[in-house]
Amino acid sequence: MIHSIKILLVSITIINGAIASAKEQSPNTFLFCLKPELQPLEISLNRGGLSVGMLELDDFFQSHDVVKIEPWIKSATDMDRDGDIYLNRIYRVYLDENGLSRADQSILSIQEFPFILYAEPEYLRKPHSHYTPNDPKYSNQCSFEAVKADLAWDYWDIPDVMPGDKNILLASVDTGVDYTHPDLIENIWVNQGEIPEWIFDAPDIDSDGDGFITAVEISDFISTQLDLN
Repeated sequence: MIHSIKILLVSITIINGAIASAKEQSPNTFLFCLKPELQPLEISLNRGGLSVGMLELDDFFQSHDVVKIEPWIKSATDMDRDGDIYLNRIYRVYLDENGLSRADQSILSIQEFPFILYAEPEYLRKPHSHYTPNDPKYSNQCSFEAVKADLAWDYWDIPDVMPGDKNILLASVDTGVDYTHPDLIENIWVNQGEIPEWIFDAPDIDSDGDGFITAVEISDFISTQLDLN
């Protein structure tokens, strides 16, 4: 799991590289992380105000116009850590927009508590729109915008390689693939290490006689053997 958290941190770094270099700090939110020996906070909001079960923090929130606090990553657990940094001990703090407190001032104050590992501004990052598909039929397809793929492309950060390059291997997590589709039939990749030996021993599986067994030929052969045609 430590390996996973390092991958997450590296991924965040890569994404940040694709985002506008100018960093705009949020004036009304900031992040802080508890030291690892503390348990995650028990956040409650009632008529008496915001409470996290620690008197020092409860007083701090009241004196610094804090209106809300939430986990930075809500699904994080004790397993998600890198050294002393536990993702389930990182919190986002919201300040009253009409209050007098500022995020930078609150960060300096909360860092004085001995149980705070660190506190930092929250940056408002926006990706540059720098990639446009060259598919002439892109406008005929609705699924890209539906799954927000057009926004994800703006985070692409592999130098000298753009989406569509033959060096990029894609995997489909759908329940089925139309391997005969014009966009796929000449590009389907087969993991030779996972093809059963009996397939290579099968007669006439190389239907076009070019010396190579394609995904289409394998699928056709299996379908024939199972009477699926």
